Amino acid sequence: MAHSNLKDFLQKKDENVLPFIDHLLKKLDEHISKWGRVLLLTLTKKSSEEITNYLVSKWYKAYYLHSEIATMDRWEIIKKLKTWEIDIIVWVNLLREWIDLPEVSLLAILDADREWFLRSTTSLIQIIGRASRNPDSEVILYADQFTESMVKALRETYRRREIQDKFNKEHWITPKKATSNAKDLESVRTDMDLNQQFQAMAKWKVQDKKLKRMTKKEKDMIAKDLKAQMDLAIKEWRFEDAAVIRDQIKELEWE
Repeated sequence: MAHSNLKDFLQKKDENVLPFIDHLLKKLDEHISKWGRVLLLTLTKKSSEEITNYLVSKWYKAYYLHSEIATMDRWEIIKKLKTWEIDIIVWVNLLREWIDLPEVSLLAILDADREWFLRSTTSLIQIIGRASRNPDSEVILYADQFTESMVKALRETYRRREIQDKFNKEHWITPKKATSNAKDLESVRTDMDLNQQFQAMAKWKVQDKKLKRMTKKEKDMIAKDLKAQMDLAIKEWRFEDAAVIRDQIKELEWE
């Protein structure tokens, strides 16, 4: 299943792209017909919007979700998925939200062979694990080739599955879909969480004003500290935090 270029996915009608599109659409129909929900994971904001537009043109109920969408709006979109108002979310960074979606039965990872931290071994393992709350779930990695990260992630996933299956059989356990309530989302979006976000934004604005008065040596020291924080965030799989710190480093270098 391959698509090396998003324009091919949306526009071209050649023999290499059609099997991918046909397979994906067939899988969407299969899971949606069984009341399953779908997550499509892509790598860029632009591609998430283009893919969503394509799906909507095919009469699928789909939304895209990326970092430019306000926090409160993100929870509303997730809530729509949980309450059956939409069937598909085209997501850029699933790991950032840290919530369970047992309603999802199909998780399709596009560009799985792009060796980057969102497609690294640890990231792929974590993403695949998001489908573990539903015993009927299916994960599909769409790629042009197998990468080392993909192979390691699949091996680890099958290793864990074998251990879990053995435990279930020994203890007569039949896997069942985890239950969740859309109201649970409200407990995540607390006033304290929002206040902390606003305080962090205000703090950075103050720091931004101070940057213009700093010497190059002072900026280099701050950049070194920020890079260490970014490396730690990536190591701990806090990829959205890492992206924010990366942007701060860029702003620091531009000043």
